[in-house]
Amino acid sequence: MARIACIMVADFSIAALVRSNPAFEGKLLAIGRSLAPHAELDAVSPRARELGIRPGMTIAQARAISSDLAVVHRSPAAESSAHSALLDAVESVSPVVESGAPGCVWLDLAGLHRIYNGEEEITAELVRCVRRVGMEPAAGVAANKELAHLAARCGGVRVIEAGREREFLNWLPLDMLGLGKSDRGDDLETTLARWGMRRLGELARLNPDAVGTRLGRRGVELVRLARGGSPSPLVPRRRAEFFVETIELEYGIENLEPLGFVMRAMLERLAERLSMRALVAGDITLAFGMSSHRSFSRRIAVAAPSNDVRAILTLINLSLEAAPPEAAVESIRIEIAPRVPRPAQTDMFLPPCPAPDKLQTTIARLAALCGPGNVGTPRAENSHRPEAMRLDPFAPPAAPPIPGNAVAKNVTQLVIRAIRPAREIEVMCSREIPEFVRGENLGARVISIAGPWRRDGEWWLGFTVDMHADSSDETNPAMQKCGFIRDYYELALEDGGVYRIFRDLNSHKWFLDGAYD
Repeated sequence: MARIACIMVADFSIAALVRSNPAFEGKLLAIGRSLAPHAELDAVSPRARELGIRPGMTIAQARAISSDLAVVHRSPAAESSAHSALLDAVESVSPVVESGAPGCVWLDLAGLHRIYNGEEEITAELVRCVRRVGMEPAAGVAANKELAHLAARCGGVRVIEAGREREFLNWLPLDMLGLGKSDRGDDLETTLARWGMRRLGELARLNPDAVGTRLGRRGVELVRLARGGSPSPLVPRRRAEFFVETIELEYGIENLEPLGFVMRAMLERLAERLSMRALVAGDITLAFGMSSHRSFSRRIAVAAPSNDVRAILTLINLSLEAAPPEAAVESIRIEIAPRVPRPAQTDMFLPPCPAPDKLQTTIARLAALCGPGNVGTPRAENSHRPEAMRLDPFAPPAAPPIPGNAVAKNVTQLVIRAIRPAREIEVMCSREIPEFVRGENLGARVISIAGPWRRDGEWWLGFTVDMHADSSDETNPAMQKCGFIRDYYELALEDGGVYRIFRDLNSHKWFLDGAYD
């Protein structure tokens, strides 16, 4: 038998505002259609409700009860972020989740009994996860979506055991359903009250055809619901490809320091959502809504995915300091591409490596200090130029293969110590043959020589042109070829050292390229 859970956040528009702005927590708060005294309230906080303030009151009436009431506008951006966070929290428990109205989600409990000991433990875990993202939920578990939703609307945690649905429905008041209007436009709750109906159990005893004749399709659905039927199956949503947090500011921010303070709280909420899903933050996309209806967007590459808020914020600040927004920022949207953390695999014959999360955090901080393009693993480029290299994303080296029954050979290998960048030296030649080498910490006569070996390449890249040079004249000294052409030599000097040098035929200069050890 199917078991469905419903997670619902009461007064969701208020809860979303408190989540985006923790300064509202515990205060008398209400959402109004406008801030005029005659405007009606759409939602109130639990503390304001305790004082007798209700939705539908005007602001003047509510402030007559308490002058400390703070009335603000509704924030669709905060509600969207809070609903996405609610979905992420629920998906950390079950992979089959359906998104309902804002602040309400359903999930399938099939298969979770292998992980948790009973439905009470599942609901306790769901409540704990939703609290981690900054909201207080109610949970209901039943055989279908409608019953689970009704159980969640009762508040707290309510599990309706299989076979006891009618027992729960019999006492449920009709005013908890939010019936609305019938197909003919009549108020359903008023009509049913005239019939003497106060609870769902009384409605279940009516004939569905007779109710449908008087109330239309909505009445038939009510009778089916009162009898425990479920007309709608669970429709799971697709997994989120990006994690997004959005906030609308009360006033424009022009300086980067207060902007970073606001973004830190947003990044902490995103990091919490990612960690619940066992993911880490990858590349970041910023989108600012600025004054004068202008927009600003920036994509920031993350060299090492990590949930370290400090490192991520440093990357963002460095990017914004290089090219800051041109006007005051009025709204912020942060979008993060999730990445799967690198698993750790230890080796019995190698020293232990740092934990993957600590290693990624360290690399992320180095990238924040040095720039993402300056941190990585150097790799040889596919080029004839020996010093050509590129930076690849850093990853610990794999364990070397264990040799089989191969017999080790006693072979002495000559190793060259490359000098990067190549050091300019002075070479004295006789008939184009080097005879004496002089440079920094070096000065000796050549006693043995091998070479030259010519290397050239990258000529296909064309020319680099000085901005003041005539680009049509290739003989102009300001026109320099992008390629290289070199003659390499290997020399044994009187000081006992063996060196590799080359002559750059473009500049006619000599360079020390390496020494043999």
